[in-house]
Amino acid sequence: MINYNFFGKDCTIDSELKDRTDLNQKLNDLNFKFGEVLLLNQVHGNSVVAIDDIKKIHGTQDLPKADGIVTNLKNVALGIVTADCAPIIFYDEENQVIGACHAGWKGAKLGIIQETAKKMQDLGAKDIRAIIGPMIQPYSYQVSVDFYNEFLAEDPNNLRFFKEASDSIHWNFNLPNYIEGKLAKSGIYDIENLMIDTYTNHQKYSSYRRFCHGSEESSGRNISVICLN
Repeated sequence: MINYNFFGKDCTIDSELKDRTDLNQKLNDLNFKFGEVLLLNQVHGNSVVAIDDIKKIHGTQDLPKADGIVTNLKNVALGIVTADCAPIIFYDEENQVIGACHAGWKGAKLGIIQETAKKMQDLGAKDIRAIIGPMIQPYSYQVSVDFYNEFLAEDPNNLRFFKEASDSIHWNFNLPNYIEGKLAKSGIYDIENLMIDTYTNHQKYSSYRRFCHGSEESSGRNISVICLN
């Protein structure tokens, strides 16, 4: 059985990701069976950690620098923290492989999604499904002309992910759809996109952009967890 959940402000964690008290309690309440939640020192890159042996399980003091994590071990919970970027969870229930990654525009552009899928395939996954959790939605995500030009330089077809903003000097970027495109390029077509906006859902989810706009005292973190039981 695969358990997963996308937490928001209902689950707190310290900035160094060491105090798991609230998270562990919430997971126990949801009947997760786990020894520890494996989190990462996320760096907006494309590195993925594979946990295929109990000897590779890391603690709270030595978080690996990576933005994706996969496993085929039971009762090992994988966690990702976000605050506008996309939390993506992956699973192949038949072949008993799961994964999670943190995908902002940088990581998605660098290939974090493809790398996560590849690491899962290395562990035996064949039919991978993905769920895109709460993240910033296009109507809340204005970007500069330079940002727009950078993505068109990557691929002219990226034009479909942009819409001119009402002020005529910015663009609205559809990061969720861009991520769906990266998933498809990874051979993942069974995709559930929750389409929940972290920016506008201020009561339920933390948002770094909302914090930068002065709407909140702290940016906070949203935690997403998946576990194979």
